[in-house]
Order: sequence, then structure tokens, then C-alpha cells
Amino acid sequence: MLAAGVLIVPAFRALRWRREVDLGKRPMLKNFLDALVAVLAGNALYFLLMPYLPAAIRHRLFREDLGLLVDFCICAAIFAAVKYARRSER
Repeated sequence: MLAAGVLIVPAFRALRWRREVDLGKRPMLKNFLDALVAVLAGNALYFLLMPYLPAAIRHRLFREDLGLLVDFCICAAIFAAVKYARRSER
């Protein structure tokens, strides 16, 4: 089929593969998205709570401190919760 001198049928065929891709068949992509959600949600939660935390567990920029550990624990807990919620999708 020609539209304005451009063949558009192969373009539709190229887009068809996107419908057929299932996240269940791509465990690495699924795991990446789970980790991304956990890190973004965990960091957002930590930075919302940070003004109310004691000074000892507040993270200071470019330092390895207790605040970094607390942030990691929040992200890890959210990651475990996401994995637990998606356990039945296998």
C-alpha cells in the first residue's frame, strides 16, 4: 500500500511484534522494572521522611553513612514486597 509515495505495510508489520511481547517471557526486563519501581519508590519515601529522621540517620551527600543504609533497607523492603506481590505471575 502506498500513501504519499511511502510504503506503509512493512511499518505495520514492524509494529506487530510489540503486541506479541509478553513480560512473562522476559524475566530480565520484569526484574529490571521491579528493581526500578523499588528504587524510585524507596528513595521518594526516604526523602519524604528525611526531615523527620534523627540527624544521625540522615544521609549527607557524597558520604557513606547510616542514612545510606536506611535508604537501602527501605528500597530492599519495597523490592521484596513487589516480588512477593508478583509471585503468582509465574
